[in-house]
Amino acid sequence: MSYWVRVLLLCALSCPVWASAAEPTHACALVVDAGARLSCYDEAFPPPPEVGEAAARKAIDGFGLGDNSSSAPVSTPGAETADPDSVAARVVRVDYGSGGRRRVLLDNDQAWTLAEASSAGPLRPGDEVLVRKGLMGGYLLRTPSGVSLRVRRTR
Repeated sequence: MSYWVRVLLLCALSCPVWASAAEPTHACALVVDAGARLSCYDEAFPPPPEVGEAAARKAIDGFGLGDNSSSAPVSTPGAETADPDSVAARVVRVDYGSGGRRRVLLDNDQAWTLAEASSAGPLRPGDEVLVRKGLMGGYLLRTPSGVSLRVRRTR
């Protein structure tokens, strides 16, 4: 065996990085559940406030966009909530879409369509509204006059 082969073999067998590669580097690495593991790391190494703010914005942006069960909500330190129950916004425009149903564009760039064409309740640009979760996966838009209208998120 040549001299250089023996040197390389000796280095390979004595290298501490390779010998310790199978051992976990942190206790959180041993947590099996992905959500619990992330929580463990977040507790050990708290993320900056910007991460919590971004998580809250992402949750509001996705509010009402259908089933998000594929990405289970994970608690992020500093985030108000990973799954909001309601979103407050201001009406930018009200127009009529297909079937004569009113469509409401909000200042957060969300668009909601009223479930029924004959839905009562005045809505004007500038009105402060609250869209909240209703029963059985539906959503309700509450007007400034207190009328709750069934809506569906279209954008």
